[in-house]
Amino acid sequence: MSLSNITPKLWLGASILAMAASAGSAVGQEADSAKAEAPKSTALEEIVVTAQRREEKLQEVPLSITAIGADQLATRGIRDVLDLSGSAPTLITRPSAGAAGISVISIRGSSTSQPAIWVDPPVGVYLDGVYLGKAQGSVLDIVDVERVEVLRGPQGTLFGRNTEGGAINYVSRQPSGEFRGRAEVSGGDYNHWIGKLNMDLPRWGILSASFGARKEKMDGWAKNLTGPQDLGARDQDAYRAALKFDFTDDFRATYSFDYSKADNTPIVTSLMSLRGWGGTFPSVFGATLGTAIESAMTPYVTTSRPDKVSTPAGEPLWERMKNRSHTLVLDWQATDTENLKYIFADRKANYEDRQSINGTPLTSITVLPGTPFAFPFAMTALYHRITDYEQRSHELQWLGDHGRLRYVVGLYYFEDEGETIDPQDFGMFGGSTSTVNLAANTEAKAAYTQVDWDFADRWTLTAGVRYTKETRDGFTHQWQTNGFGGPFVSDDPATCGVARVACLPLTTYSADFSGTTPMAALAFRYSDDLNFFARVARGFKSGGFSSELINPLVTTPYQPEFSTAYELGAKSTLWDGRANVNLTVFYTDLTDQQGSVLVPGTTSSYVQNAGEGERKGVELETRLRLTDGWTVALNYGYLEAKYNKYLDNSFAPGRPVIDTGSNRLPGYAPKNTIGANLDGRLFASQFGDLRMILDYTYSDKYYLYAVNKSLTAPNAGGAYVAALDAVPSSSQLNARLLLSDIPAGPGSLDVSLFVRNVTDEDKMNNGIDFSMFRSANWQEPRTWLLTAGYKW
Repeated sequence: MSLSNITPKLWLGASILAMAASAGSAVGQEADSAKAEAPKSTALEEIVVTAQRREEKLQEVPLSITAIGADQLATRGIRDVLDLSGSAPTLITRPSAGAAGISVISIRGSSTSQPAIWVDPPVGVYLDGVYLGKAQGSVLDIVDVERVEVLRGPQGTLFGRNTEGGAINYVSRQPSGEFRGRAEVSGGDYNHWIGKLNMDLPRWGILSASFGARKEKMDGWAKNLTGPQDLGARDQDAYRAALKFDFTDDFRATYSFDYSKADNTPIVTSLMSLRGWGGTFPSVFGATLGTAIESAMTPYVTTSRPDKVSTPAGEPLWERMKNRSHTLVLDWQATDTENLKYIFADRKANYEDRQSINGTPLTSITVLPGTPFAFPFAMTALYHRITDYEQRSHELQWLGDHGRLRYVVGLYYFEDEGETIDPQDFGMFGGSTSTVNLAANTEAKAAYTQVDWDFADRWTLTAGVRYTKETRDGFTHQWQTNGFGGPFVSDDPATCGVARVACLPLTTYSADFSGTTPMAALAFRYSDDLNFFARVARGFKSGGFSSELINPLVTTPYQPEFSTAYELGAKSTLWDGRANVNLTVFYTDLTDQQGSVLVPGTTSSYVQNAGEGERKGVELETRLRLTDGWTVALNYGYLEAKYNKYLDNSFAPGRPVIDTGSNRLPGYAPKNTIGANLDGRLFASQFGDLRMILDYTYSDKYYLYAVNKSLTAPNAGGAYVAALDAVPSSSQLNARLLLSDIPAGPGSLDVSLFVRNVTDEDKMNNGIDFSMFRSANWQEPRTWLLTAGYKW
């Protein structure tokens, strides 16, 4: 592979490695055992992760991984997965276009912007090792988190399906058996308030228990001039209870229950432009009708973040979620060297949103008013999506530790059932009302193993493999209705076609898929302070069916997408433990890449294995304890992403399929990402410590879809174009002033002022190109929050 285009970044990496190697050489193998410990006040704290199913030091794991502890999550104001953006190299997270409760997660350019349940994201989200199956409802408040681990690159061996880009693993805090806790209340602008409580109860016999609760309410930050609700409002609850039973010194059981609920108004969406990749309303609908539509919509166009919006009068809009989860872990230390663990999880999720997507309050207009040819034209663009989803999983792990040889062997079973019903009223596109009903179900079985062998004093070889076999099935049914959400009229394509509605009688389908995902890594511990690793890993994103397709092709499955990643990395500890510098160079090859292809003559698309591509880049992470009480952290990601092949319909007569790869740019793959954090103690006294925390993130420009570089290129095809479907570069600075550890009775008090988006950046962060107009979502405005917390 060639990395010539990232030479400046490699010079930076080489310089850092040279510095690290120099430090390691000065210590030397003989000096390792005699190295004096740094004072605890200036050395960085040691971070332990469980990314390989056992506790290991972050600096020794041969993985590209970032860990964020509970204190950092709190002080940096990280509430959910969307706030993780920029906290690790090449990681960006965004709300899905028009839906804040659905996440778009991209690691190293691997992502999908499709929010429907029939498409699985390529970055897995896990809660205490339990896979969360869908992007819908994935933006949830997690109560009592101990840390978040961000694993970059394919994790197909230990984590399995749908982790070809990486994984985000939430690790909850376990009951301590001691009476302690923390209560917190916050208040801020937009009538924003949050209440939180976490408590551990004293151990009672074999039982230890903890529970947590969080309640948040906030008014919408964009005033709705015509509709019943302001947009951007939040009303969210989250609860967690955990019970730990220590039956013996060697056998314990842990049960946890999580519940979260949200009743929010939709994310702020505005009409950004009356031009899309397919042209304008006049060019698509003709001069008479198109000009009338364009004139009616023009007053609502805004190219910057709005503080006022307009939605259809009398049409309530919302975004609601419920998540309920039961998890049971049985842990048996069978011998000094063998451990057996069983994990069961049952999770139910309900997601519902009701949206107007054209950014205007218009429900109809009159074309050619005042003439004998006047006629009404509907301007509605409403949908009401309701999804019910349930998943269950069983995992059995056998872990062994025999000194130089460590291993894990596992069996995994996963099943889910999801169904969406979606009444639609897209009158502005020329059709009558209809309803979409679809289901997407999975049964997956897997077996895996991974072995670590210390074959020499400073060398470790790791090898693993996972085999997954799964069945995907479901159905699609689309029919014309009498009014929005009204009774059934017809699902006969011929009858529906008269009303310009695409219909499909109830159609079922099923297919089997399988994937083998091996990995191998070689780690060299040059010294106690410097580790090198080389890793190759394979991951896959599951196949499935294009369940929204109104076409017999809905029964034709798309196959799994595979990726193979090659990594070279170094992890160093410098200056007597006061600094960590970690560097990874990676190259990822993608085959059978899933891509959306436009059905000729329609605005519908389906997924097929259209492409091949590659991702390459550099990831740098540093932490430095400047002095006692002052720590700075920096991460930087550089990414080059491209398609080598992308089959799609050309714009030539008949729309033949051609290779558009050299004219394509991938979506959600910014070239540069930066994250920086400064945590400093301004002063310490008997009345508490005053700290300042600054958190900065930056993302380069990226694209919403796999876009054409040019629509006039000889191999242009499909849809979308770079000039229109780009999200501009953006940054955000958050700041907290925290007075902590104020003595108060048996515990201590914390008081802080947190300001999110200090500079009030107002960049677009997502949107949709509807072919003849575009909508946009935006960064939230500057907000402040005053918090008081008491811990004991």
